[in-house]
Formats: sequence, C-alpha cells, structure tokens
Amino acid sequence: MPISQQWSEKLLQTIPDSVSGMLLGVPVPIAHPDEKRALYLKTGAIAVDMESHIVAAVGLAHDVPVAAIRVITDPARRALPVSAVAAMRPNGTTNIPAMLRSVLKRPRELPALFQTALDARAARATLVRGRHLLGPAFTLPLTT
Repeated sequence: MPISQQWSEKLLQTIPDSVSGMLLGVPVPIAHPDEKRALYLKTGAIAVDMESHIVAAVGLAHDVPVAAIRVITDPARRALPVSAVAAMRPNGTTNIPAMLRSVLKRPRELPALFQTALDARAARATLVRGRHLLGPAFTLPLTT
C-alpha cells in the first residue's frame, strides 16, 4: 500500500538510526528464522507485523496519509518461542494464562522467553524515545 512520503521522510529525519523499508502485513506471527528469511527473499520486506497493513487500508479507504514506525521485538535470526506465540491474542493483548500453560509444557523455553521479554522491553523503550523525539504535537505534515 502506498505511504505518505512526507511523513516517512520526517520520521527518518527525526528518529536517529531509523531505517526505511517495506513492511509485510501478516495474519499470524512469523516465529521461525527460516520463515522470516523466506518472506524477506520473496517480498523484500524488512519486517513483518500484524497491524500496520490494517491501519494502512483504513487510511487508504478514507484518503488519509499513512506512515508506520515499528520496532523489532524478535530479530530475524532468532526464533520466537512457542510460549510467546501462545500468549499473543489477535487483538494485540497478552494472554498470560496461555503463556504459562505453554511454559509448563515446554520449560526449556524459559530462557528464550526471558530473552524475548528483554527484546520487547528494549523495543518499547525505543518506541517511547521515538515518540518523545516527535514531540507532543506529533509534528508531521498534514498534507501528502
């Protein structure tokens, strides 16, 4: 889907170390490094997510410019633990009981699950920092 070039450029200028690239919208988490690599080779997308394409479709339907800023919580080289995937609800919230049930079945996943939690914490901190850099008015242009 097309994005607002103005918004994208503003994000790249405002947020240090940001990278521009295509996002691929997916209906389910992509957990394994081989799957991530295959999608990259097939599409050229530098990241996958489960939300941005929905927002982009709404923006397109209403002629509202869209740009996405994402942080990566599970790098391409690392598998997402089954317990982390089990905890993901379709609406983006975390299902802790499902995660605990999964961990009880796969206790060896606990170190990988802790690493995923650390990655998610670092990603959130980066996203919050980016939001602060954009300022309280989200100083992006209103026109495309």
